[in-house]
Amino acid sequence: MRTTLKYFAILASTAGAALISASCASDGPATAPATTDIAVAQTKLKDLHDKYDWIGQYHTDGLAYVYSQLTKDNGKPKSRADICKIAAKATKEFHLMARKGSVPAGLVDPSLNNEVCPDDFGSTRKTVILSGTNRSPRSELSSEAMNLMDQIVNIANSSTSRYAYVAGVENVEAQAVYLPPDEAGAVIAVGSVALSSVDYWEANLSNWISIPTSRPAAYSLTALNMSGAIVSSVAAPSFAPRFGPWWSSPFGRVLAADAMAALRTAYISWMLGPVGVDACVANALWASTAAALSLLF
Repeated sequence: MRTTLKYFAILASTAGAALISASCASDGPATAPATTDIAVAQTKLKDLHDKYDWIGQYHTDGLAYVYSQLTKDNGKPKSRADICKIAAKATKEFHLMARKGSVPAGLVDPSLNNEVCPDDFGSTRKTVILSGTNRSPRSELSSEAMNLMDQIVNIANSSTSRYAYVAGVENVEAQAVYLPPDEAGAVIAVGSVALSSVDYWEANLSNWISIPTSRPAAYSLTALNMSGAIVSSVAAPSFAPRFGPWWSSPFGRVLAADAMAALRTAYISWMLGPVGVDACVANALWASTAAALSLLF
């Protein structure tokens, strides 16, 4: 669980800013924000994390499972079509194991159902974001909820450090407590994917881009893969943010794809209930996988 005292500080700061604004609009003295109000908000945030933080763990565990399937066969090189087929099949297998049911076929990118590369796989944009889904809600989320989720995606696109990224997402999550519970859950879900992604990809993206392919990798490293076989290729800079400007690197684009896929699926399906949640987590996992693998081609 990620909820700690830092959220109390965020909530107190938010309440304090609102208080200062109100005080400046009147001649009366400022009054300290009610401790009980902050405590209530903190409790709501903790409850939301208790209910939805499993989504970030699903994302991390799912990526680990997909990677394990991609690195079988003793490092035998695979074509782009083979890689997409294995990854899509593994995504569906993991979802079945983790959620005890199949991926909601009508609510995710068609490429996942068909076990093929997404339409923009390997493009110069290097983003894979629900290419087959229109941005129209099945059941409406409020503009306030959409604005908070959009902020998370914007943070993924614009942050210039890990600290700014994490602090920005956590600040948005703290604001979600003022939404109705279901809508707040959608914001926390997108935040959970965003925060799990930065931890996972910082540690593991170098391994993913070293998966042997049947053609030269556009971005690659000399590294050990999970099977212990040496993969030799042209050296390239690491994508972890500690090695350089992550906002202009493939690392940042993978993070943005993760957050955007979670947002778009939440937008069209979240209010459908459990099936919408399943669609959200499965599609975010698939987009995350495809965005990373597109760097190989």
